[in-house]
Amino acid sequence: MERLVHAALAQLSEEELARCAFYLRSPEPARGARAELQGADGSPARLAQLYAGRAAEVLREALRDMGRRDMSGALAGQEKAGAAAAPAAVLRTGEQQTRNQTSDTSFKGRRTEQSDYDELDTYDMSKTRVAFMMCVTTGRRGAEKDIEVMNKLFDMYQFETPSGQCIDPNGQEILPALEEFRDQINQSEDEISCCLITLMSHGRSHGIIQGKDGDTVDLDDIFTLFNNIQCPKLQEKPKIFIIQACRGGKEDHGVEEIEYESKEADCTYNLIAIRRLPTASDYYVVYSTQKGYVSLRNKEKGSRMIEAMDEVFSQQGMMWHIGDLFTKINNNLVQETFSIHGCPVKETIVVESTLTKAVYLAP
Repeated sequence: MERLVHAALAQLSEEELARCAFYLRSPEPARGARAELQGADGSPARLAQLYAGRAAEVLREALRDMGRRDMSGALAGQEKAGAAAAPAAVLRTGEQQTRNQTSDTSFKGRRTEQSDYDELDTYDMSKTRVAFMMCVTTGRRGAEKDIEVMNKLFDMYQFETPSGQCIDPNGQEILPALEEFRDQINQSEDEISCCLITLMSHGRSHGIIQGKDGDTVDLDDIFTLFNNIQCPKLQEKPKIFIIQACRGGKEDHGVEEIEYESKEADCTYNLIAIRRLPTASDYYVVYSTQKGYVSLRNKEKGSRMIEAMDEVFSQQGMMWHIGDLFTKINNNLVQETFSIHGCPVKETIVVESTLTKAVYLAP
């Protein structure tokens, strides 16, 4: 069994080992085996020594929670079979994992052990990370809370803000501020791992966001600033856009639900189609609502998507990749029913992606 554990650890990349180590030294251990790791030095390689006889169980749980269900499942299978003689071959990713799956192709509703993300490469996030935040506060009560949450996440995930923050700008000030940020990226002597741009404002349909004076900016023009032509420093690097704004005036009343506390409608915004991959690849764009619909904001708690991001990123952000994080955020939102002037409303985020690898934000 010790050999099986060592073989499993040998299959992890340095980045995966770092995420696993973070899991092991978490100050808030959760269930069962993880709780017994409290006080350990955080090194996955010590598992076989510290937990003789049950190291595989402990490692299995760590792998599962950090998203490597493929290896967790393979460990479980090898334990049952008692086949520790050739674990390395079994625990390899890619085509080796495929051979471990059942040959039954009828599916019949069954899940395989392999995650859809097991064969994805990961972006190198070890270099400098940069972020830009624009937030209109005029006429958007609760926006100060959104700023607070995003600054917290920037700090938690080690994003630098080289151009400062763009708070309560007029419409004509937004694009120049983003151009300055883009130029700072292109001129930076550091290697950039990732770019995160958060835009929180009023807006309209047809891909429009607004400044505090009502003047508008087309999201198409913003996305173009960071494509592979205008921002070569970010070629093959993830470019994440968080857009907290309405995309129209419709209200999704959904099915009849229990009403929670009263919420307030935000304003409008929309998206443009991502360009051809050779020009604009590696984009990850998150919209706080569906096209044509309002986005929700509370006077005290801030925007509902940003609130949900705070909860999920604080709890799972160090272990899950960005696609899973926003799936969880969406799930949290759709489980709630909000209200506007006493009428129940629902909110669902929309994600558009041209990513080619998985994005893990753990430092």
